[in-house]
Amino acid sequence: MDKIVLFPLIISALLLATRSPREVFILSFLPALTFFPAYFNVKVVSGVPELYFWSAALVPILGAWAMNGFDGYDYHWMDLFIFAYVFAIFFAQWSNSTYKISQKIVFNNLMGICVPYMLVRSFAVDRTALVSLIRAMTVVGAVVAFFNALEFRMFINHFDEHLRRLWPTYVVWDTGMVMSRWGFKRALGPFSHPIVAGYVFALIAPLAIWCQNQGHYPTRRKGQIIVGLNILGIFVSISRAPIIGFLLGLAVIYYGWNKNRATILTVVSVAGVLMLMVIVPKFIDYISVTRATATTEAQRNVAYRKEMWEAYSEVVMERPYAGWGRFNVPSVKGMKSIDAEYLGVALASGVIALSFYLVFLFGMLIRMIIYAQKTAWDDPWGRLAWCLIAGWVCAIFSQATVYSGAQSVQYLYMLAGIGQILILTRPQTADTESAMHAVPPAPRFGFARVL
Repeated sequence: MDKIVLFPLIISALLLATRSPREVFILSFLPALTFFPAYFNVKVVSGVPELYFWSAALVPILGAWAMNGFDGYDYHWMDLFIFAYVFAIFFAQWSNSTYKISQKIVFNNLMGICVPYMLVRSFAVDRTALVSLIRAMTVVGAVVAFFNALEFRMFINHFDEHLRRLWPTYVVWDTGMVMSRWGFKRALGPFSHPIVAGYVFALIAPLAIWCQNQGHYPTRRKGQIIVGLNILGIFVSISRAPIIGFLLGLAVIYYGWNKNRATILTVVSVAGVLMLMVIVPKFIDYISVTRATATTEAQRNVAYRKEMWEAYSEVVMERPYAGWGRFNVPSVKGMKSIDAEYLGVALASGVIALSFYLVFLFGMLIRMIIYAQKTAWDDPWGRLAWCLIAGWVCAIFSQATVYSGAQSVQYLYMLAGIGQILILTRPQTADTESAMHAVPPAPRFGFARVL
């Protein structure tokens, strides 16, 4: 029964017979990516990396796009850092293990990082296609959030349990992943972990807010439901970092959508300085504990992360250039969980790979802020840019305290593709774009009339 992983591949191939790769990307890849856990896989051919539901759906789309000559894709210098990051991980892993393992990792990274980013940049250049893509992301997110709300209360993960009963072999997440807090289950749905679930919804929810604001849903009521469900998906994960990151993102949206940005920035800056004068001393006292002396679960988590950064920073410097490899990082003081993406990248792949990743994250953030600041407060694409910035701020903040895994990787790079489209292209629709490329009629007298 593990061959059901190939169903999205078949569906994509059948749809490509009558639809464009862009449509199949929305109709097949997005649901396969979002609805199916990323830890179910199947090995089709010996010597070839395993396929997942999302990568199986992507293979025919990638093939069709390649046959069309990679239509729509234009190289940009930021792409260099994305590819450099992927291949830095590959070479670091190769130096720490075998080529077979590093080959599998580079294949999955190319399919999960580079291909979604490039396809979004190619398929959504015109703004009609861009709106369709964003709306589809928010709709599939709302569907998952609905079932996550049921899991939050009823403890049943419908995305995992039914597949697990069919699966003939052991699955890496075979513990059932029942994590609870305050008497409720921390909903994870198809996202492998509650933290990842909250993180993914924190990326999608600002896009739903933009779609609702711009009237891109069939009715106002349906739009409100989709927005509400995506926000609910953040909170039923009961993950502090994504929740705080999302609230920071709401502040970014409020600032960007307001006509009095300068006034807001001045007030917030003054208030922020005053708050820091009060909060920082108390925060230092709060974190100046160990896991043994912490009095609450939240304080123990903070103490764990502080000790983790202190201990593993020394481990990073033992092998700063190529890291330890994904499976060879030594455990220090019994801390097996590396709850920080930046630290995890440095440990597994070295500071060079981390540098490429940070340039990508902060480079995109700065470029999107520069673009958004130049737009009017009520410009629809400027407002979309502020929503992307909101998700990006959440991503940068969250990854300092949690890891980035499962489907959050693909969604982050798809958002990067959307940001590149806003920055690099002028607002065009499919109609105006086709009109620009239309062949002009032949002049009546054999020469062109010049105005």
